[in-house]
Parts: sequence; structure tokens; C-alpha cells
Amino acid sequence: MRRLPLFLLVAAACGGTSKPTQTAPLPEDSKPVAAPTTDPKPVPPVAPEAKAPAPAPGPVEIKIPAQQTTVKVVSGGKGKKELVRYTMKPGAKQAIELAMDFTGKQDAEAQIVPTIVLVGDVATTAVDKDGNAEYTVTVTGTDARPVTGAKVTPDQFKLVLGTLAGLTIGGTLGATGVAGDVTLRIEKPHEHAAEALDLIRLTLPTLPVLPKEAVGVGAKWQATTIAKLADQLEVTHVTDYELVTHKGTTWTIKGTTKVTGKDQDIAASKVSQITGSGTSETTIADGALYPTYKSSLETQFKASEQDQATVFTLKIGGAVTPKTP
Repeated sequence: MRRLPLFLLVAAACGGTSKPTQTAPLPEDSKPVAAPTTDPKPVPPVAPEAKAPAPAPGPVEIKIPAQQTTVKVVSGGKGKKELVRYTMKPGAKQAIELAMDFTGKQDAEAQIVPTIVLVGDVATTAVDKDGNAEYTVTVTGTDARPVTGAKVTPDQFKLVLGTLAGLTIGGTLGATGVAGDVTLRIEKPHEHAAEALDLIRLTLPTLPVLPKEAVGVGAKWQATTIAKLADQLEVTHVTDYELVTHKGTTWTIKGTTKVTGKDQDIAASKVSQITGSGTSETTIADGALYPTYKSSLETQFKASEQDQATVFTLKIGGAVTPKTP
């Protein structure tokens, strides 16, 4: 049974595509012998055929469509109630580090990559009257960290991440965390940049959506999101959030997620038994567009094709760490 396309992008990013086996050379005495010529004539040298220079690669761009999320407040919490918001002024900047992990498993075979690290600057280009911010993250550096079980070393993976030089991540983020389309773009891409962007698209952290109304400590709400893994597998995330602390101008929120999904067809495979779970923790600070954030989400499903069935497991981890300039 063939792998689903969302696994192929990981193999390509890690250089996992196998090379064709070379044909063994013929034994010495079995090689054909050229017949002698009776009237050899000198052959004039043939000038090598001129090749047109390869065109300069154009920009590579991937758009992540906005997800639809609905929020229902279960409990307003206790004590003084305030609005919890992502905030940033127009023209403000924030240094951040994005760390992303990916593990893919097909039955007993696991594909683990080192931790992807992107360091960059967030610039808020505009903020409207409702607090919706337009932003651009400009990646200024990349790194890879070791992960137990990864077959690719961090040094090898850094070669892949090096193709992300000049990456920008642009989009909009509402004051309550409702995000618009996100665009990943590299103006002057290197080889395999598109595959590297596919992996970023799959692992890029998604921030929690907040209640519209004011809440107090202990407040609970439920966010339901219809998402698509690699623009193919449709899943439903139901996350139960709780505001666990509020100290000064910071709020800490914890979440637990359940993953479900209806049976669906992808390529020639029938996908069923979609399940999964995850956790997250977010600390939001006044004046910062990006919070301190970490999450882990595991999704499992079965893919059947003809008389064969394979169980896939995807585990994605993400972390956002604001940096002091």
C-alpha cells in the first residue's frame, strides 16, 4: 500500500527518496569488442552543444487557508472579569523563536525529524479599531536540534532548513486570536525550498482563540475548529480551555484537545477511525502579538486501499518563545 501524500513531503524534506540502483558493470571478457576499421579517418572534434542558462528561480509561496473556529463559554470564572486579548501597536516589533517537531508513523515504521527552529522578527504593519493586526514575520536564522529516534542528524537537517533563508510569514491576527490566511513566501528560493515550506505548513503553531466577553480566573470555554492536515485530511479539533492564572498584565491558559473526523477519501485510499488528543499552554502579555506558547497534538487514522490497511500516526509539537531584543 502506498504512503499518503502528507508523508511524502517529509521524505522529500529529509532527502529520504531512494536513488535508483546502478547496473553492475559487465565482466571484462564479456564486453563487446569493436571491429577493426580498414581505413581509419580522423574525426573532427565536435563542439559541445551550447546550453541555455537555467532560469533564475522565481518566488515560492504557500498559502495556509484560514480555519473556521467557533467559541462557546462554559464558565465565566471568578473575581474581577476582564477582556483577554492579543495586543500590539502599529509599527511595533517583537523578536520570537518558533520551534516545531514532527513525527510520522506508518504502522511500526517511524519518520522522526530534528526540531525545526526559526528565529525572526515580527513587525505589526497595521491595527484596526477592533484590534485586528496585520503582521509579517521575517526569518533571520534557522537551526535544528537533536531528537531521540531521528535518523537525520541536526547537521544534515540544517542543510534543508538553510533553504528557508529569507522566508516571510504574513497574515492577520484578531484580538481574540481569530486568524486570517497565512502566507509563507521565499523570494529567492534554493533547491527543495518548496518541500521545506510544506513541512513548515504542517507544523506551524496555531494560537488559541479567546472568548469575546470578559472572563475571570477559572473561566472555561470550548473552541471547535475544522482543520485540514496538509490541505487533505479534514479533522475536527475540540479544545477545552481554562484561564488558570492572571498576574498583572499576563494571563496563562491551558487547553486539552480531542481530534475526530468523518470517513473520507484521499487519492485511492479510504480514511477512517480518525482520533487524537493534545495539550497546550499559553501565556499572553499585554503589548505582545505573540504569546509564550507550547503545544503537542497527536492524530491517528487508518487508510485502506483494496484489501490492505495501514494505521498512520502524526505527532506535531510547537513552541513560540518571545525573545528580549
